[in-house]
Amino acid sequence: MEKNYRFIAISSLAISLIGIFCCSYMFYGTWKGSSEFNTIPTILQFLFFFTPLNLNFTNNFDHLEIWNFVFYVLLFIGGLQFIKTKGRETRLIGFVFSVIFLESIIILVQSLFYKVFIIKWAELSSLQIFYSTFGTVTLVMFFYISVRILKIIKSQKEVDIVQTESKVTVTDTPKWQRFFHWMIDLTVMSLIFTPLILALAYSLMKSDFLMKNEALAMFLESRWALYFLVIFFIFIYYPLSEILFGSTPAKFLTESRVVNSKAESPDSSTIFVRTLCRNIPFDALSFLGKRGWHDSLSETYVVKEKRTGFKTNRLLWILPMLLIYLLGMYFGKRYYTEYKANVEYKKANSEQVSFLKSEIKNPNTSQFFVLDDYNYYGDKILNLGFKIEKIEGNNITIKRIWGRPYAEVDFSYVKDLYEQQKDTAKTFIIRKDLLVKMFPENETELFDDTKRMDYFESGIEYSIKNVYDFNGPFLKAQVSKDDNDYTNKKVTILITNLGGSATVTDIKNQNNEMKWKTSFPLKLNKLNSPTVIQIENYDFTKNNVSKIEVLDSLNKKHSFIIKTEGLTNQISEVK
Repeated sequence: MEKNYRFIAISSLAISLIGIFCCSYMFYGTWKGSSEFNTIPTILQFLFFFTPLNLNFTNNFDHLEIWNFVFYVLLFIGGLQFIKTKGRETRLIGFVFSVIFLESIIILVQSLFYKVFIIKWAELSSLQIFYSTFGTVTLVMFFYISVRILKIIKSQKEVDIVQTESKVTVTDTPKWQRFFHWMIDLTVMSLIFTPLILALAYSLMKSDFLMKNEALAMFLESRWALYFLVIFFIFIYYPLSEILFGSTPAKFLTESRVVNSKAESPDSSTIFVRTLCRNIPFDALSFLGKRGWHDSLSETYVVKEKRTGFKTNRLLWILPMLLIYLLGMYFGKRYYTEYKANVEYKKANSEQVSFLKSEIKNPNTSQFFVLDDYNYYGDKILNLGFKIEKIEGNNITIKRIWGRPYAEVDFSYVKDLYEQQKDTAKTFIIRKDLLVKMFPENETELFDDTKRMDYFESGIEYSIKNVYDFNGPFLKAQVSKDDNDYTNKKVTILITNLGGSATVTDIKNQNNEMKWKTSFPLKLNKLNSPTVIQIENYDFTKNNVSKIEVLDSLNKKHSFIIKTEGLTNQISEVK
């Protein structure tokens, strides 16, 4: 027994800890988001081979490891209880390993189907073939471990028999526990088989197998396919568990087993009759009567084993904790994402308010003011603005520039409009002291447009939404690659300056080890001649962030953040 004790304890803790670690890593990636978490390092890919569970109700990536984590935690708790009670408490271990046993069989069948009908071996690399073979080996290993552990557990259990002078009585499993069996087994069955159905459906859709088998394709699209799959899964789930161990996963939790009228393990044919009867409509509710139909028709009974650990109802403490966990995992990411977006939104708004305060309080002749205008009814009608041409004392001369309705306003759009209209634009004079009072004090004033002014003597008031500095630099970037070899990690980045003179003084990586093959200071060319920079050690799989420090013609410092992912990029000035 000492050898078996160590085997169960080590197996339980090792598998559970590896599973908890891998699930936690996937949680980290899911909550970070796909733009910041794209690939699994090679060493962890190898570690994932030692996680035998693939349980889920959906194919949603955000929910990928939620249920696996539950079972690994239960296995870890069960392992600790097993050690604490010196091998007497085995319910959680038996429950999880019975799920691992069924999962191993299902994935082995799925793997065999893939290898025969789906995979094109000639197109696989040697590494992919190794991974496929190694994955099969680990599945066989988990199948062996689970069978051995479950056999050991059952060999130590005895049916709870009460013997008196007049008769021998076997303790039946209570009805509430039978209902518990039905709920848990149905949940486990769904968790095991849903990923299989989704994976097979996806693989078949992308293969030529169904195109060559029109009759099979039509069958799989019909409701009969669903009925067939449900019956097929039932005839895998229950007979395998009850023939080999006398218990399904749920029965391991309540220390129950299936016996015949002699309180012995039923033979295979009896178990198959019992399973067949489960497909009778409303059979699941029949045990609320005197005996369930699949019990009475197959002459089988579900009885209690002698308790070797704590009472079964003490396991109910898991349910509220499980409910809290599931609510947090299924809905937590959405609220977390909304919270992060709200924080970023408020931060951006605060920065915009600070920027506008600074720009409006210090007007100069390089500024272009973007306005929102309103008619007498308070309705927004056009995008337009004005360029400051001259400042004389308290008088500011401006030129009114018209914009297209609903056009997206950015630096290049505004500058193009000004170049087109500057010679014909109408001139107005506004007071400097009135203009500097137009900066928003807070986000409310910025978005509710409480600070308005009639700049063009039209009887219509306008609010300031943005300010562009025509003498300041404005950068655009494009990432390109000369070849299709993404292993060499070399790209070219073309940086175009749409604004005033700019000299790059430094480029600092924020979260990567990219090598910018250039020297500083670097004068940026004009629009018709982008500046070309070679980059080495570029990671195509992650979001790379770098900070570009720039001086304008007046030696004023500007900072730009460039974010690249693959061959896409986003560049913005830090206000």
